[in-house]
Amino acid sequence: MYIRIDTRWMFGLVLMTVVSSSWAADPCQPGQPPRPLTHPDLIPDLPISPIDFTKTPDSTDSGSLEAAAAGFKDRAKAWSLAVAGPNVGVWESTVGADSNQRFAAASIGKSMTAVMVFQHIEAGKLSLDQSIELWFPELPEASSVTIDQLLTHRSGYFVPASGPLSGAYQPPETTFDQLIQQGPVFCPGEGWMYSNVAYQLLGRILEAVSGVSYAQLLSQYILEPLKLRQTHVLMPNQADEAMVQGHHGGQAVGFVDYASAYAAAPVSSTASDLVHYWHGLFTGKLVSPASLQRMMKPAFAMFGNDQMGYGAGLQVGNIKDGPGVLVMHSGGITGFASTVAWLPEHQLFVAVMVNERQVPAEAALWALVRSLVDR
Repeated sequence: MYIRIDTRWMFGLVLMTVVSSSWAADPCQPGQPPRPLTHPDLIPDLPISPIDFTKTPDSTDSGSLEAAAAGFKDRAKAWSLAVAGPNVGVWESTVGADSNQRFAAASIGKSMTAVMVFQHIEAGKLSLDQSIELWFPELPEASSVTIDQLLTHRSGYFVPASGPLSGAYQPPETTFDQLIQQGPVFCPGEGWMYSNVAYQLLGRILEAVSGVSYAQLLSQYILEPLKLRQTHVLMPNQADEAMVQGHHGGQAVGFVDYASAYAAAPVSSTASDLVHYWHGLFTGKLVSPASLQRMMKPAFAMFGNDQMGYGAGLQVGNIKDGPGVLVMHSGGITGFASTVAWLPEHQLFVAVMVNERQVPAEAALWALVRSLVDR
């Protein structure tokens, strides 16, 4: 048995790197403003009611989930899986790893950066329409680029990667220097391009307005309030000894200092912790309902596809031939793939982490959901 990969909605949700060398634009080039999608209008009122995390699935639900997991476990060497819902309870499973071993969460961490931005907005320390010139006067078009545009990938700031993340630690300023050299790929607000450097800039802005390190902010504002004991902030030149070995095409990847991704992919974690994090977000434990709504709307078409939009740190979709309405974030980085989602129609939270970059975590997520809703 194997995962059926439905390419109709696997359209690059975990895109982390784009290989290119010809994006120079000086001055910025006019573009086409991205179109907002209507998916957020399908989201129920927030915050939602909390789930009882002491409830365990009955034998039927547990058996269905275990059978689904058995169907794709041979696609990679290690998995971390979790499902939670008011009717199901909480189901967790690991394959090829201990329950306390961690996986790279990759771009799921962008949602954490966005959450902290909105926490600082609520505290009056930042605003969405604020330009970033105060912190980065040397960046081209800095006076026109706003916090909101960084969050929603509409800034025009994009630095193409030459290959997978690898090797020793590289500070984000290395990427900022490349951005200064090449300029924006389109004028601020006049396009959409998934951007790691945008979230690295947000990380430095958070440090500037708070006076403490990004790692301290994550602990103070997200990890400690939600008691995410299995989530680890990746630190430069400090390997996470609890992280499983990453793979690409079945082969172990070489040395990677994952801290190089900084605020674009800042943590390693487990599926259990990711479900608790997503549950805490939508039950109102991190930001206000107004902020959460603003994180989802407007959401702009990702990679030109109308099924999935990107808001401010959250992906919002309506996958009609798949899970239906969902709010999620996926991640892909050297050796790992991951996804976490809330599916309001099915009243489920689901997280999947796998130590194989070539395996789509979203397909496994859908297999788990399908095992419960298609009986």
